[in-house]
Amino acid sequence: MQAGAQLLCTVLLIKPGAWTRNLARILRKLDLEKFSFVGMKNVTLKPDIIVGLLSPEAKQDPAILEAFCNYLTSGSSLVLCLQRQNAVKKLLDLLGPEDPHLARAQNPFLWRAQYGTSLIQNGFYGSVSYQMAIQDMKLFFPEGLCCAKCQVLEEDEIWNIKCDPILALEINKQRKIVKCEVRRQLNLLGSEQLPRLDLPLLGTLCQTTCLIFPKIILQGSEHPPYIELLDQLIGQGFTVTGLRLTVFNKSQAHLVSEILSMTKCKVSAMCSVLMDGPCLVLAAQRDNAVICFDFLLDSVCWQNQAVVDCMKHLLYPQTEKQAEKLLSCLFDSLTSDSIHRIET
Repeated sequence: MQAGAQLLCTVLLIKPGAWTRNLARILRKLDLEKFSFVGMKNVTLKPDIIVGLLSPEAKQDPAILEAFCNYLTSGSSLVLCLQRQNAVKKLLDLLGPEDPHLARAQNPFLWRAQYGTSLIQNGFYGSVSYQMAIQDMKLFFPEGLCCAKCQVLEEDEIWNIKCDPILALEINKQRKIVKCEVRRQLNLLGSEQLPRLDLPLLGTLCQTTCLIFPKIILQGSEHPPYIELLDQLIGQGFTVTGLRLTVFNKSQAHLVSEILSMTKCKVSAMCSVLMDGPCLVLAAQRDNAVICFDFLLDSVCWQNQAVVDCMKHLLYPQTEKQAEKLLSCLFDSLTSDSIHRIET
C-alpha cells in the first residue's frame, strides 16, 4: 500500500448546539465522505480539556479563553473517532478555517461556514495532525475503539474494545434514573425557552427511551438507512440525550436481552445480534417516547424500503420499566438537555 493510503483515524468534536438537531445530517455527510465511525459518545467538557483543544493564540488571550470555556461547558458535545484514508487531512479540508466568516468567504459549503456563527461558536473541532489525533483518541476514548484489530493503532497504544466499559453488573445495581423535578419547555435545540400556551409542558408526558442499533443496521449498506431513521425521529420531536458506540460481550448481551425480551426464547437470538459487532446506543426523549414508539414509527410514511427493513432490527423497550433499566445499564450520565438524570 502506498504511503498515505492506509486507513487512519482522526477525532471530530461537534460542539454544543451544533449536533442535537443536525445529528443525522452530519452523520450522512460523514458517510458520503467515506468515513467509518469507530468511536462515538456525548461528553461534557471540563476546562482543563478545553484548553488542550485550543490554538496557541486563543490560549494567550484571557478574554477569548474565558469565552471558549463558557461556551464549551454550556452543554454537551458529541465526539467521534473517524476512520478512512488520509482521515486527518480530509476532515480538516471539509471543516475549513476556524473562523466561520473566513470559511464562508472561501467556500459556503465548508462545514464551519454552514454550522458556525463565530470564532467561538464555530461548530466543530478536528484534530489538526495525526499526532494530535492520537492524543485526542487517548483523551476521549481511553477505553479503546470499536474497530478491528489494527497494528498502526496498537503501535500508538490504542486498542479495540472487547466489551462495554459502562455496563458492569455490580455497578448497574447501584444506578437509578430520576426524573428532574423542574419542568421545562425544551425546543428542538434542547435549550430552555418560555412555555407556549399551545404546547404542553414537556415534563408532563415526557419519557426517555433507549434505542439500540445493532451492527446489522449500522453496516452492510452503501448509505446506511439508520441515518434516515434518526433523521425522522428527530423530525418527530425527539431530542437526543445520550449517544455512544459500543461493543457487548456475552454476559452483557445476555443482560440487555433479558431486559428487552418479553419471552425467554428470544434472549438467545437477541444475544447473537448484540454480540455480532459494534452497536449504537441512543437515549431520546419526547412526549410518550416509550409507550407510543411503535405508533410513532407507523405514522411515518416511509419511502425507503431499506429503512423499513432497518426498523425490523431496531431494539427498544416496550414499557417505562424496561426503558429505565436499559438507561441505567447503558448510560452513566445523560446530556444537560435531559429531563432525567442518572444517579449512583
